[in-house]
Amino acid sequence: MRVLLAIVHFYRAEEGSTHSSTDAHRRDQRAAVLRQVIDSWRGIFGATTAINIEHKRFERLRGSVDGLDICVLTNGTDHLLDEEHAKARGVRHVRVQVDNPRMLGFATRRLFAEARNAYDLFCFSEDDLRVADPGFVAKIMAFQDAFGPRRMLMPNRFEWNAGGPTLKTWIDGDLRPGVIARWRDALPDEPFLRLGRTEFRRALNPHSGFHALTALQLAHWMRQPHFADADCGFIGPLESAATLGPLKIFPIYKAFGTDMGFLEIEHLDTRFSSMRLPGA
Repeated sequence: MRVLLAIVHFYRAEEGSTHSSTDAHRRDQRAAVLRQVIDSWRGIFGATTAINIEHKRFERLRGSVDGLDICVLTNGTDHLLDEEHAKARGVRHVRVQVDNPRMLGFATRRLFAEARNAYDLFCFSEDDLRVADPGFVAKIMAFQDAFGPRRMLMPNRFEWNAGGPTLKTWIDGDLRPGVIARWRDALPDEPFLRLGRTEFRRALNPHSGFHALTALQLAHWMRQPHFADADCGFIGPLESAATLGPLKIFPIYKAFGTDMGFLEIEHLDTRFSSMRLPGA
């Protein structure tokens, strides 16, 4: 199993901004978050070591995937990628130049297309999402094996926040009816699926800031006339780059209810779980 991970990263300090990618007061925090994201993938899926106490030595163990290549896509000089850290973690820095940095995520499509014959799984990730489950990739593939390449499984995002309504908050709640109806209705499918004891629901909010495509799914997407477009019709450019392309061609599912943790990814922020909602 060879995996290509494309992390979309942007940072440019702007006085008065409160958005994480432009907040001048969060520069160091955002740099640390990017390092955490890279380390989580390399540490969880790469080679590890175990201590052999009897023989007083470290023993190297193979990674849970055969090969993981990590690319970080940036726009010009607007980034916080530590080149020394990137080199130590085997990260390739892919420099892209776009007029609107919110469109940066669309550049992953060209990257994936150029590498289509070299990998089994192609992962898109925003720059503040951390994995902690060694079974993350295997679960995506198990879903594919069970339900076929015309369906896609997205992870549930969550935040840890001691000041939130609970310590752990799932942040991608259901959207208003009609927000995704035109794409959802064009691809009728089962409202629920079950794999063993785990239940999946056709997502009423397909966004995760992340998606994973098998080589077969990528080939199918590349045959679509909209593959190379930059349609921003789903909420905005950031959300569309992460979600709209797959949403147009695959029924998207997420683990549901008490099974939401089956495939999860941590949002390294607290802005959603800290919201004061009128219905709370």
